[in-house]
Amino acid sequence: MNNIHPVNRVENDLHQWRSREERFSKLFSFNLSGNKALLKEKLRYYDSVASKYRNTASPDERFALRMLRQERNQIERKLYPNLLLRLLRRLIVPVRQQYILKQEIKQTTANTDALRNTLQRTGFGNVIHKLEENMAKGQAQFSIPVSQYVNEKERLDYNLSFSKDHNGTYSFDGYKAELYNGQKQDIRRQQYFGMDTDNEITASQAYNLLAGRAVLKEQYQSQGKWMQLDFNDKDMQGNFRLREFQTAYGYDLMKALQQLPLKELQEHRSTQKLLDGLKMGDRQAVSFLKDGKEQRFYIEANPQHKSINIYDEHAKKISLTAALGNKTMEAVKVSHKMGEEQVRSQGKRNGMRVM
Repeated sequence: MNNIHPVNRVENDLHQWRSREERFSKLFSFNLSGNKALLKEKLRYYDSVASKYRNTASPDERFALRMLRQERNQIERKLYPNLLLRLLRRLIVPVRQQYILKQEIKQTTANTDALRNTLQRTGFGNVIHKLEENMAKGQAQFSIPVSQYVNEKERLDYNLSFSKDHNGTYSFDGYKAELYNGQKQDIRRQQYFGMDTDNEITASQAYNLLAGRAVLKEQYQSQGKWMQLDFNDKDMQGNFRLREFQTAYGYDLMKALQQLPLKELQEHRSTQKLLDGLKMGDRQAVSFLKDGKEQRFYIEANPQHKSINIYDEHAKKISLTAALGNKTMEAVKVSHKMGEEQVRSQGKRNGMRVM
């Protein structure tokens, strides 16, 4: 049997007023129950709720509105004992509520658009319809679960958290990401990522961080910081400590790549694509040039040690010496020479003189 009741939006809005009233009662020493300023604000709020849901088809919400009308009448009599004043107010209120409703619709549209853009930007665009459904219910807080398989072995579970402030504006507070590995059932890593502007982490970056890799958050004027989770240090909430390495720390990603005999460094477009992927925390497939042949490896950025991690086709971490044997420096020189020759050739085709 399903015991889940449909959401009563009128009830949710009244709970929000109750919470607000309780906060005010703790701030002031005098009794607020008969305070005129508070009663006027309360009546305006109740008028707004009544107007917002007046066309509801829900029997439960219609009943709540009937009860609300009785309380509105009681507050109105306290504030306006004179019958003529009450009648005059009842003529003015509908006009004012129409204006307020139009403003609320504009605010809701702008709020939804902003959240939609944030979800698209952070890689959660597939939950937009669920977001709109939950916002329509008027809940003060809600969460949206999302699961996806990264590959055959790994699955990521996300839980996105949203909340509404006293003005009725929703915000995307953050999300918990949990990484499962089918081959390592005993290892389950999870982390909460807040959505503050300075450290906004996308869904793909969250995966890379939980996989142990570093992510670059670029800021103004080419400044930024590399971030990496420390799996040996947790806080009281069970989150891993986030280590940060400022770009001033001295890690030059391009310089580190130039120590490798990479085919990708011979062409600007492939070089930029490689750099962009490594900055996002991706493990990138690359080709090493050795004895005139190409050999496949995988690399990732290592800002802590100002180097590049190298992996073979079995995802086993290896050294550059192990990858290329005793021909490490020779292979790098050959790769650089081929790159320079390609640049000169490209320059000639474009009618440029290459120094």
